[in-house]
Amino acid sequence: SSFDSTREPVTHEVVFDQFWQEFSDYYPYFQHKNVNWNQLYEIYRPLVDSVTTQEELFDVLEQMIYRLKDGHIMLESPFKRYQYYDWYQSDYNGNLIFANYLNYQLQEDESGIFSYGRIQDILYVHLASFKGQKQSFKQLAQVISASVNNTKGLILDVRTNGGGSDVNAHVIAQEFISRPIRIRWIRYRNGPNHYAYSRWISNELMPKESSYKRPVVIITDRSVFSAAEDFVLALRQLSNVYVVGQFTGGGSGNPMTRELPNGWILKVPRWQVADPLTRELYEGIGLEPDSVLIQRTLDTTLGVDRVLEFSINYINQDVN
Repeated sequence: SSFDSTREPVTHEVVFDQFWQEFSDYYPYFQHKNVNWNQLYEIYRPLVDSVTTQEELFDVLEQMIYRLKDGHIMLESPFKRYQYYDWYQSDYNGNLIFANYLNYQLQEDESGIFSYGRIQDILYVHLASFKGQKQSFKQLAQVISASVNNTKGLILDVRTNGGGSDVNAHVIAQEFISRPIRIRWIRYRNGPNHYAYSRWISNELMPKESSYKRPVVIITDRSVFSAAEDFVLALRQLSNVYVVGQFTGGGSGNPMTRELPNGWILKVPRWQVADPLTRELYEGIGLEPDSVLIQRTLDTTLGVDRVLEFSINYINQDVN
């Protein structure tokens, strides 16, 4: 982002108040996270009186953001960028899979967004991101639909996928649905009251002419975030989809970008997402897999991906 050095100097208090106000107006998860934002104003606002540098001001704002424990919030200045990453954890080892499962046979798209190969009669896809142009995802959609008749199942590995565009996520999700389905509920904050919301809005996804109906296993862990969670949320309700691994990262806020009076950039989440069936929130919690499996150090030493192993066996048993 570009920071304009010619702007009028503003007081630390003005910046702090604007920062606090942006969250006060839009942030949807105070109630869910049990955070009293008014109380945090009382605690942190007096600290600003003794702040003498931009760095010290940044530090105060960073401490406040940390209390929300939300990976979608971002604060950026010319000298520092802060984002909460404590949720992130992954044992994904692409080289191990490439060598021991794909027999060094792997096809990658030029954008690096996805790669795929065959494990016996199973199509294995590692989907690393939902960022980028829609075209890449349309290519992957074609790979999946072309494999319908010559595979007995599909493994979608979304480990390390930190999200991107939910539009891209839904391009892939559409390959698996045969009827219109509700994929999520969303709602916004409504008015100055921190616990007041709009009505719930239903988001639906329409099917294509044909869909992939064979067994699908989705592999998740704590590195799966944002639009990648939208993807899992949409598909996990289908009867031929099974999710294995660990809880996802738990980030559903859809941030908007704001500019503070001193030119710093702030991203503030502004909606809640809830499960299409239960209306439960997963922000800060993550989506629970159907089977929780943890990669042990011994597995890695032996060159085994325990979750992938489980997925292969699951599809083979399901088909036989």
